[in-house]
Amino acid sequence: MEIVRKKEEEENRLFLEFQEMIDYHMKEIQQCLMTAGKLFYDCEEEEEQGRLGREIVESAVLKECVGCHEKYYCHFTMEDKDRLGKLMEAQGGLSVANFRSCHSCRREQDFVDEINRIYERELFLESLRRGVVQLQRMVGRQYMEAGKMLGKFSEGGFHLSKENQDIYEKIFHGFAKSSIKVREIYFYENHENGKQIYLFLKKKRGKEMTSRQVAALLSDCLQRKMQLIPGQKKIIGNRYEMLGFTPAVKFHILGGIVTKPAIEGQTNGDSFSMGNIGERKYVAMISDGMGVGKEAGKQSRKTIEMLEELLGVGMKESQAICLLRSMSIFQQKKDQYATLDYFQMDLSAGVGTFLKIGACPSFFKRKGKVEVLEMEELIAGLPIEEELPFYRKKMESEDLLVQLSDGVLDSIGEDATATIVEYMKEIRSIRPQAFAEELFEKIVSTDGYEKKDDQTILVLGIWDKY
Repeated sequence: MEIVRKKEEEENRLFLEFQEMIDYHMKEIQQCLMTAGKLFYDCEEEEEQGRLGREIVESAVLKECVGCHEKYYCHFTMEDKDRLGKLMEAQGGLSVANFRSCHSCRREQDFVDEINRIYERELFLESLRRGVVQLQRMVGRQYMEAGKMLGKFSEGGFHLSKENQDIYEKIFHGFAKSSIKVREIYFYENHENGKQIYLFLKKKRGKEMTSRQVAALLSDCLQRKMQLIPGQKKIIGNRYEMLGFTPAVKFHILGGIVTKPAIEGQTNGDSFSMGNIGERKYVAMISDGMGVGKEAGKQSRKTIEMLEELLGVGMKESQAICLLRSMSIFQQKKDQYATLDYFQMDLSAGVGTFLKIGACPSFFKRKGKVEVLEMEELIAGLPIEEELPFYRKKMESEDLLVQLSDGVLDSIGEDATATIVEYMKEIRSIRPQAFAEELFEKIVSTDGYEKKDDQTILVLGIWDKY
């Protein structure tokens, strides 16, 4: 017994030294990440490099007046240039009528074309500069987020809540009679991945145990199915090691869709997507391109496809959407953008994440009651630098979520939101496709109904897997 006691004391000493060493290195890494993040994020924007309206007009004068025999009699004054420059800045360009109101010239159309060309080029260069600054700040935010996460681990605040303390005791009690010795338990949770549990453990006696057997034992302790985080060791040996676990996928989602173009036979300006991203997440999106028809559909489809690709390679939703919005400002054509109605659900934790960029409210039905999910939204077409205003809601089995494009609400005029709520209360269908079709029929039958825009109704039904 004395040998066993000394062995345990030595193990405890080594474990404490190991914790101190890890804590020291984590704080060093945290400091490096936070410093690098601040250097990226706090970059000062250079002063406006865009050329003033008068300078753009002068550039056009230099080009168009070369070789002109009348330039010595033209008298293009500084006042003329100032007036034209101010008109251009106020309107976003010049017309021939604008030019005539300030100056008379036989080549007025050439002047207007050249001025507008230079102005468009300057706007594009400015958008590029702003885009680089935004991307730099986004990288800085990610560094700082990683640093904050390490800080939570090193400070020990990751298992001090009352809920985690109860789980902590359940696990120790459950493993006490097993052939696995648990030395320490760590918890980490975030909005996107839910609660993750890390066990610092080793085999006490007997035959070797597999990591799956440990997962089954942990599931019995917590009365909830747990699974290994990918990439873990398969066999538990005689030395302490860390194993990570996460709740198994608990929910599955079925979707229904009704989508109609503004003009029958033409391209729908709305695009949508719904389906699993990996094993643990489900994403549903509606994007409404500006206007209707082919060009609007091209804008919205590009938004959906790019976001699907970014999420598909494992990028976090916040990073993917920030990158998508930063990329959108590189478009050379003005006033071309698409809205985004975004929903993502963690199929293990049951947490739904919502984000709206120029989109209308969503509607939520639970046990016969309907709730309008109105949240802070971002304006479409404008770049952002602040944190995204995600809205999160705990979802339950048999919940129904309805996402709509603006064309649906616009078609029934005033009190459209209240009308949709009443229609949803009346519908008894629980199959998402049947629900979407019945809701659309009710909308079309509304007094004063008038289709003004492309229309999309997306319905999601949420159910337990076990």
